Amino acid sequence: MSSKTDTRGRSAWWLATILGGAAGLRVIGLESGLWYDEIVTLVESARNPFWRIVTDFPGINEHPLYSVLAHASLGTFGDSAWALRLPACVFGVAAVAMEYLLGARLIGRIEALAGSAVLAASYHHIWFSQNARGYTMIGFFALLSTHMLLRGYETGRGRDLAVYALACV
Repeated sequence: MSSKTDTRGRSAWWLATILGGAAGLRVIGLESGLWYDEIVTLVESARNPFWRIVTDFPGINEHPLYSVLAHASLGTFGDSAWALRLPACVFGVAAVAMEYLLGARLIGRIEALAGSAVLAASYHHIWFSQNARGYTMIGFFALLSTHMLLRGYETGRGRDLAVYALACV
């Protein structure tokens, strides 16, 4: 086994460990009581029918894509605090993975692992990953769009730039 393959294997193991820790830290508080803004999201958006969520804008508290995903989560898992917060948790963990992918592209694997570990343990990121709002989605899509823009610039593939544009939307 070459040294490069061995390094990639160790990086994958460390990334899996970091992602497992990130998921564990975020899942712990998903069932706690809802905050006011989460209750507003639940009542004014997530419980509404799909077509109303995508066509009605009840106010500045609305994150439309989050509301669609929360609606699906509530429909699948039932009406509970953790089901309402599940999309934020999933995108919070996904943002840790995207932090690694973008960091590995820009500064190297070791530094990207360190950055991912810091984000995984960040109090504020954990809190936003346990809050039924679209903030972790914004972070994830910002990282994804940057990654895809750089990749599209390097490869010239239209597919990469299409994913970049979709992530920006």
